[in-house]
Amino acid sequence: MDDVTKSLNVTLAHTLADGHCFIHAETLQLNETPNTMQAYKFLMKAIETESTRNKNHYRNFIDKNSDRLDLLVHKYLHNKIFDHVAGDLIPQITSKALQKPIHIYSEGDSGIWKTIVQPTMPRNINKSPVLVHLKGYHYSALITKKMRPLLKFQSPDD
Repeated sequence: MDDVTKSLNVTLAHTLADGHCFIHAETLQLNETPNTMQAYKFLMKAIETESTRNKNHYRNFIDKNSDRLDLLVHKYLHNKIFDHVAGDLIPQITSKALQKPIHIYSEGDSGIWKTIVQPTMPRNINKSPVLVHLKGYHYSALITKKMRPLLKFQSPDD
């Protein structure tokens, strides 16, 4: 991963392993100040709004039962219950909500690979991507070196 961080000129910023690591990784890139709570709340609301607004689109990734989508997203956002189906959809929903591509650098036994998640039905694709690192089931942020990594991320439950 060191080669990737050097080539991108980013720093790996670890996030809380509380079920919202992806949201924390995104939040660190939305807000460059130590007060991440406002960005966290904004992102939670944006994900919920987007998943509701485009329910018919996202439910096709699960099944035709939109109630299941609502339940999965609600459980993830409000109870931090990770479900692989919702977990796989959250980056797509987030990309669309933010109108930004998300580049996921996954690290595994066979090396590092990059997945690009583009916003569906984009309005403006000229925005710089959000960069995240995925190892196993845990996301961390890849932040530019000009952004000061936070020493401690405050959980909304604290």
